[in-house]
Amino acid sequence: MALDTTTNALYCTCPFLPKPCVHARALGLLFARAGEAAFEPTEILPDWVATLVRSPFSLPSRQAGKPPIEQQARRRSERLERAQHGFDDLELWLLDTLRRGVATAASEDPDFYKNIAARLADASMRSLSRSIRTLEAVPADRPDWPERVTAVLADAALALHAFRRREHLSEALLHDLEAFIGITLKKETVRAEGKILRDIWAVLGGVEEQVEEQLHQRRTWLLGVHSGRYALLLEYAYGEPEFLPGLAPGSVAEGEVVFYPSAWPHRALVFDELKRLPKPVEKIPGFEKIEDAVRAYAGALGEQPWLPAFPMALSAVTPGRHKDRFGLADTCGKWLPLGNDDLACWSLVALGGGRPLAVFGEWDGTAFRVFSAVSSGRFVGI
Repeated sequence: MALDTTTNALYCTCPFLPKPCVHARALGLLFARAGEAAFEPTEILPDWVATLVRSPFSLPSRQAGKPPIEQQARRRSERLERAQHGFDDLELWLLDTLRRGVATAASEDPDFYKNIAARLADASMRSLSRSIRTLEAVPADRPDWPERVTAVLADAALALHAFRRREHLSEALLHDLEAFIGITLKKETVRAEGKILRDIWAVLGGVEEQVEEQLHQRRTWLLGVHSGRYALLLEYAYGEPEFLPGLAPGSVAEGEVVFYPSAWPHRALVFDELKRLPKPVEKIPGFEKIEDAVRAYAGALGEQPWLPAFPMALSAVTPGRHKDRFGLADTCGKWLPLGNDDLACWSLVALGGGRPLAVFGEWDGTAFRVFSAVSSGRFVGI
């Protein structure tokens, strides 16, 4: 345990929740009552203290206003009770679909997906409802139609199975299940209970896209210079896609972000306003081998099975075209297909000029969507 006497920040490594733990609070109380007289002075900071203070999940004592544990449990129970009927309907629909065969969905009535999506929405499962509804837009003659449909249904079935055994899930994984079906935490709750990380953040890129007819989403990816942690800033706009000015890709900022609870934490909020720094992004640290990057993705899925996309950086890959498809090749000859449009892919090929690039983007298990690249120390948004 450690206490920063200038900021009153408490640090600990024990597994007990909530944070700061009772041991760290006791340390802070002892110092408040007895002062420096209760501690033996030293001129050299021990290595273990320096490591603890640099920990990505050092937790400043900013828990004021946190609701009691009993109140949190009651709210969660109420949220999950609303989802009960939706999961019951989903189970019947999935079993019926599987009995008739997934392929028959291609010739079903247009309301085949709408009906179950509406019932899920009524049960406050809006994110899962949206996932089912997106299948309407997948043309049945697409070569990858079976893979797309079965992937969505498999995620839904996994959520159903997890919900039925929710008493066996860890607290973090239960949060992931709730987020997947559409039960989101309020920002105030995240700021009060989430894990805070202070770092210098490189803005590696992002995208604005339409999720539904009246719903737009902006994703911005940050990488901690010291911690090596990724942080995803996720914003939504209803109606017109008008977002507030955000962090420009290629810029660098310093400050604190707070992570949403998760078995694989990555979504975050800016705790206070980040301070812009004058130095731009000049390099993108990442995996040298595609095989290692894909293994890391598999490990993340093992922790959090509903990851929509995985932040991936590759340090030396060459853009090219193979069998009428664009992709990236590493020095070992491994190939990763690209999910960008043709214009962006040609831009990558031109930027590389046949030489390896460092790139950053999202990998969804089937294609890699590049958001940015660095060539000869120059950052380029894709």
